[in-house]
Amino acid sequence: MTETLTASSHPASGARVAAGRFDLRLAWTALVANTVVILQGAVVRLTGSGAGCGSHWPTCNGTVVPLNPTVETLIEFSHRLLSGAVLVIGVWLLVRALRARREKRGFAAFATASMGFLVIEALIGAATVLLGLTGENTSVARGVWVAGHLVNSLLLIGALAATVAFARDAAPAYPLRTSSQLPLAAVLLTGVVGALILSFTGGIAAMGNTIFPPESLAEGFRADFDPSSHPLIRLRILHPLIAVAVGTYLFVGLGLAWWLKPVPAARGVARTLLGVYLAQLAVGTFNLALLGPFVLQLLHLFLAVAAFALLSALTVMMLGGDVRKDAGPLWSRAAVEGA
Repeated sequence: MTETLTASSHPASGARVAAGRFDLRLAWTALVANTVVILQGAVVRLTGSGAGCGSHWPTCNGTVVPLNPTVETLIEFSHRLLSGAVLVIGVWLLVRALRARREKRGFAAFATASMGFLVIEALIGAATVLLGLTGENTSVARGVWVAGHLVNSLLLIGALAATVAFARDAAPAYPLRTSSQLPLAAVLLTGVVGALILSFTGGIAAMGNTIFPPESLAEGFRADFDPSSHPLIRLRILHPLIAVAVGTYLFVGLGLAWWLKPVPAARGVARTLLGVYLAQLAVGTFNLALLGPFVLQLLHLFLAVAAFALLSALTVMMLGGDVRKDAGPLWSRAAVEGA
């Protein structure tokens, strides 16, 4: 009798394991696909293809499928197609997560948040076209709008990174109980807010460089401090200054967070985040010195997206993770070798 019950439970257990693995793969697919969409959006901006479909949305130049398209139209239309595809993936992920909400409440919560940010992302993209914030538009409103779009994109990436963390078998505890660990939550969330502010200034700097590209590094610096310069030019100096401040805070803040609550499962993510951010500072420096070549701008954006995804995953893993007293210092050599 016991053997029969045990054997009959195996198919259901195996189905749950398979479903869990599928949910994890789907969450990773959504995260990677949305990262590609963000990078593709940068290609649209850098190639001046934002007006490739004119002022029409959701159609492209008044048609569902553009005929005899220009290169700019192809770039913009392909961006719209991939954006539609990730929206479908987001809906699929949400349905899967809601079905598993009793067993995986964190997975369902962050998949729902991801879908919300995805819808906002689509609305911002549509409004960008319909409001004419593309092409030859050089207004401050365009710079602020694009920077706000980037912030929402990163919030989407952060929610998806957390969704991946909660789709794993060894998921963090949920709810995160921030009220019972306020110092840790304050340290981590301050880092998240700082990264979003940094991204906002990065969006403004990118638009300033796109609309008003400097002819040389010295000429660019002079324009940054010239009272007669366009506001988008004068604001771009904030980005490298804030980058150094946020980078310093993350190094110190993560060490403090680890001291408050050492979570062994999060050590690898924390070390990877530090490595990505150091690489980001180096790429950002070269990007500035070389006046933002195409490839470096894309790499700079990719590292920004990766850093925010890692920071978001680290936040939920530490707030919902288990503590081990012998975890050791976060940055020590012994901790690194033993991780």
